[in-house]
Amino acid sequence: MDERRLGVFVAVARCLSFSRAADLLHLSQPAVSHHIAALEEDLGTPLFERARHRVTLTPAGLALLPKATAIVGDMAEARRVAAAAASTITGSLTVGASRTIGEYLLPAVFTHFCSLYPRVHVHATFDNTKQVVSRLVEGALDIGFVEGAVEVSGVTLRAFQQDELVVVAPAGHRWAALTEVPLPDFLEEPIVLREKGSGTRQVMETQLCRAGIDPRRLRSTIEEDGTEAIKAAVEAGLGVAVLSQLTLRKELLLGTLIVRRLEGVPMFRDLCEVVVSGRVVAPAAAALSMLVRASGATQPMVGRNPSSTAPSSGIT
Repeated sequence: MDERRLGVFVAVARCLSFSRAADLLHLSQPAVSHHIAALEEDLGTPLFERARHRVTLTPAGLALLPKATAIVGDMAEARRVAAAAASTITGSLTVGASRTIGEYLLPAVFTHFCSLYPRVHVHATFDNTKQVVSRLVEGALDIGFVEGAVEVSGVTLRAFQQDELVVVAPAGHRWAALTEVPLPDFLEEPIVLREKGSGTRQVMETQLCRAGIDPRRLRSTIEEDGTEAIKAAVEAGLGVAVLSQLTLRKELLLGTLIVRRLEGVPMFRDLCEVVVSGRVVAPAAAALSMLVRASGATQPMVGRNPSSTAPSSGIT
C-alpha cells in the first residue's frame, strides 16, 4: 500500500474537503482525487461519500483512519530516526505553525534556513494552535510552533519570544485621542473575533476572565479565521479587534489602523515551540529550532511584560 496515498487519505479525512486537503498538502485537487481513487481501487471499497459541498467517511474509511494515521506517523518517525542517526541536514522538513507565527515571523527565518541548508525541502502548513498540536502528536509534522496554551499529555512548550496583543481600531476612531482604552468602552464596541481554537482568541478571553469579564459580553459582529480578513473588516468599519502586534506593521506604516492597550488588562503571551515527549528530533528540525530561538532573542524589546524576562516584539 502506497504510504503517500495513505497520507493524502488522512489529510482528506481530517479536512473532510478535497480542496482544503489539496491546499494543506500543496497538491492540485485533481492529484488528491487521483490518490484517493487509486487507494479505493487498491482496497476495493469507497472511502468517502461525495455529495455536493459535502464529504463524509464511509464505514470503511472510518475503520481505516486510525490505522492510516498510525502508519503515516510511524513512517515519519522512521525518517526522523534515520536522519538523526546520520547527523545530516538534508531531505524534507515538515513545519506546522499557528497562523500568527507562520505568516508574520517564520518567513524571514525560512529565508535564513534555506540559505544555510539548501538541500532541505521545507513544507510548511499554518493552522490554529489546536490543529498544529494535534498534527504534531500524530507524527504528521517534524516541528511545530504555537502561541496558545496547550494541555495535551506528553506535550510541553518551550518559549522563544514574547508577543503582546493590542486593541485595533480603524484610523479616525474616537480611541485615537486615548493612550489606553477603558474596559467599559471596549465592551460597548462591536468586535471582530478570531475563530475558536485560535491562540489569539484564547489569550484575549483568558485575560478578560482574569479581569472579571465574561467573554460572552463581547458584542461580536463576525468571526474570521484569518488575521488579514480581520484587519480588512476593521478597516472597513465592521468593528474593532484584538490582534498580535506582530501582524500590524504594514497597517501602522500606512496609517489605516490604530492600536491601543486595553486599560487594566495586560495581554502578553509566549510564542513557543511544541515539544513532544520521547520524539526523536531530526537534525533539520533542530537546526530550524535554533534559528527560531535566535530570531526571538534579537527582536526589539518593546511592550515588555514587567513580570516576564522573555523579549517581546511589536509596534507601540
